[in-house]
Amino acid sequence: MKGMQRFTPRGLVIIFSLAGVLALVTVLAVIPPLRARIRAFFLPETRQILAKTSGYITPRGPFVSVFKISEGGSLMLEIYTTPDDQGNPQLLQKIPLNEIRDGYVNFQGNATNLALSDTDHDGALDILAPTFDEQMTPRLNVFRYNEDLRTFERASAPPASSGH
Repeated sequence: MKGMQRFTPRGLVIIFSLAGVLALVTVLAVIPPLRARIRAFFLPETRQILAKTSGYITPRGPFVSVFKISEGGSLMLEIYTTPDDQGNPQLLQKIPLNEIRDGYVNFQGNATNLALSDTDHDGALDILAPTFDEQMTPRLNVFRYNEDLRTFERASAPPASSGH
């Protein structure tokens, strides 16, 4: 058969090596947990404050400062209160958002990724913290203040994981 060329052993090694690298990159790009681990390996974990908002939760208090934080590939809220006259903040609560992507919402004509608002008209401000899930579906996390327990509770639970 004239005109047909055979691959040399060296050429076959190069072709199979490139095919293996392509398969590995495809698997890493398609599976989000693996992608996050590879990213964490090459990029050092840092703690970054994404947003801050403050206000009196009820007319009687407490005054809180809410921080939306990205740390270790996940998002969380940290809520601080200032109970004494010296202004020394104390951590009231940490709330994991169970998502890795920050989101924004149009709130009173402005784009924001963290807000305090009385969404249920009960006289107490709720925390609004938008995020995106792994499929880039927007989520509006709402947390209401429980005056009896002096903590925030999730008012809008994200849907159950479908196991993908």
